[in-house]
Amino acid sequence: MTASAVGQGILSAAQNLENIVDNQPIAEQQPEKKSALRVVVHSFFVVPFIIAIFAVLIFLVVRIMTAEPNSAHDYLEDVKIGGTTKRWQGAFELSKILSNPDMIPTDERFSRELISAFEYATNDKDLRVRQYLAVAMGATKDKQYVPTLIEALNQYEPEVMMAAAFALGNMQDVRAVEPLAELLNNGEPQVRLQGVISLGKIGGENTIPLLKEMLADPEVNVRWDAAIALAKQKDRTGLRILLDLLDRNYLDSFPNIDETEQVQAMMVVIQVAHFVQDLALRESLKTLRDSDPNLKIREAARVALTQFE
Repeated sequence: MTASAVGQGILSAAQNLENIVDNQPIAEQQPEKKSALRVVVHSFFVVPFIIAIFAVLIFLVVRIMTAEPNSAHDYLEDVKIGGTTKRWQGAFELSKILSNPDMIPTDERFSRELISAFEYATNDKDLRVRQYLAVAMGATKDKQYVPTLIEALNQYEPEVMMAAAFALGNMQDVRAVEPLAELLNNGEPQVRLQGVISLGKIGGENTIPLLKEMLADPEVNVRWDAAIALAKQKDRTGLRILLDLLDRNYLDSFPNIDETEQVQAMMVVIQVAHFVQDLALRESLKTLRDSDPNLKIREAARVALTQFE
């Protein structure tokens, strides 16, 4: 082997060794850089983020445990000074909370402010505010709201009139009989229907002639509820309608009434049937008890028959 060949071999070996030496730190440094990046990410982003989440969760838990539910005063305040959505929602919540006797404020100031809010709401374009405020007043059963609700029956919006009528029916104040009678001539069937329902809740001798007239109303729902209202007062004038409502063939003639609505109508009649104590009603109840496909109807008929003399 010549000296030149040996020199080239030594040079080649030296270059290979240099490449190995140069490449070795690069291969070893990459994992170190990645590990350092992970440490930075965990230290400055992941760990603080996890801590922040736990802090928020703890805050929410403590807030929920220590927070007190809104009172009737709070919801009334929302109605008075809240935004468009806040007002009707406040009125809605107020109508719910006042249905609980324990949640009804006893101070005179609240009553005055509720009446004031209802009267001021005549300028509100959202009818739901007045609707729910009327329902809220009726839920209290406080007689001082009766004049305000009677006045609301004279408003033009059917929705407000119906809400006021509903509230007056819940109060069962005889002062509302004559004003409610005016609704029975209204052109809107739903308004007449609510008038009949409210008069039925109030009851009394003065309501019977009014309800008898509604047995001939062109709207079938009005006739049905008039017959039921009369039956509650032991008046049998609407007997034919009550018998029809216990007949599934008759109910099937109304395609817009589904099975659930049929059962609901029949249940109402079954529950008032004993007030009339009629032999034909008794026979209809026996038929339902023995052969109706709905077990709920059969059981209700069985119970109702025990109330017949």
